[in-house]
Amino acid sequence: MIRTLTFSLISALLLSAGAPAAARGNRDQDHLRDAAAKGQVIPLNRLIDDVRSRAPYSEMTYLGGPQFDAGRMIYALKFMNGNQVVVVYVDARTGRIVGRKP
Repeated sequence: MIRTLTFSLISALLLSAGAPAAARGNRDQDHLRDAAAKGQVIPLNRLIDDVRSRAPYSEMTYLGGPQFDAGRMIYALKFMNGNQVVVVYVDARTGRIVGRKP
């Protein structure tokens, strides 16, 4: 009985912790869609192609799953360089690379 109750409480806490992130993700997507409709951002496929055409990213594998920060209008694009994931930050308005990890 206690084991079932504990499992239920942990499950409820985990589910409720993910809700704010999911809601924020939907707002970011809505913001991005609006900006694209107004021509304020470069289409994602064009940004990806542009970054992939530049050294050293042309030698890396694009992993997909881009993330968008609506507040800063920045995409995070993931690449694989050997056995290391490289995240490239690209300004959605200009296409300029503004950062990289690592």
